Amino acid sequence: MKPKYHKYLFVISTLYYQQREMFKSREHRIDDHIVSIHQPHVRPIVRGKSQAKVEFGAKIHVSVIDGISFLDELSSDAFNEGNHMMEYVEKYRRMFGFYPRERSLKSG
Repeated sequence: MKPKYHKYLFVISTLYYQQREMFKSREHRIDDHIVSIHQPHVRPIVRGKSQAKVEFGAKIHVSVIDGISFLDELSSDAFNEGNHMMEYVEKYRRMFGFYPRERSLKSG
C-alpha cells in the first residue's frame, strides 16, 4: 500500500472511531474532531462571530518588534491571548534581556 493511502486509512479509521464514540455517548462534540480526510490537522475553532461562527485552521499569536514578526503561539485549538500574556512578556525578556516598555494606547 502506498504511504498516502496508508495515511488515509489511518485517518478514516480515526474518524470512524470518533463518530462511533459520539453516537454511543449521544454527544455532538469530541476532542480533536477530524473535519477533513485530506487535512486531518485542520480543526474547527468556534468564534461566535455573526458572519462565521466557526473558522478552520490554526490560530496564531504574533508579536511585531521593530518591524520583525515573532511567532509566539501556533495552535489548532482556540486560546485566549490574555491568559498567555505573562508568558509572552517573559519570552520577550529572555530574548532581549529586558522587559518591554509599557505603551499607551491613547491616540494623539
